Amino acid sequence: MIRIEPKAIATFALRLLARVAFAVWFGGFTFYAAVVVPDLHESLGGMETGDISRRVAPFLYMLGLAALLLNGLVLIADRAERSGWRGKARLGLLAASALLLVVLVAMHWEMGARLDSGTGHDRFFSLHETYLTVFAVQWLANLGLLALDSVSRNSRKDV
Repeated sequence: MIRIEPKAIATFALRLLARVAFAVWFGGFTFYAAVVVPDLHESLGGMETGDISRRVAPFLYMLGLAALLLNGLVLIADRAERSGWRGKARLGLLAASALLLVVLVAMHWEMGARLDSGTGHDRFFSLHETYLTVFAVQWLANLGLLALDSVSRNSRKDV
């Protein structure tokens, strides 16, 4: 009879939950940015699209927070996840993604405040361009995390 340790089951379940949360967040944000926003711009125009994005983005931020927290817990619970070059890369990319998420949330609030104050769209659009750049950098960091999961843990011949 095969005996499986309860800790191994819990670690597996945590890792699976973290990966699913990450997939939902990364895939959701990617789909929203690549498909939904351009379609909204084409159908509704800029300001209406912005109103919708103001309501949707906080949900995506919360998904991101949950995914990053769960992946952080995996690093704490599973020594193999934080060892070697993969572990160091995972830790660095998670930290970068978390920091960038905080920056994106702060920028989101500031963009909303600029729109609400009526101080002009120029101040909003300059910040929005920076927001899109920060989002792209975070997207690349998250792509790096996804790539790490594609590298075999057991083979030194992999990338």
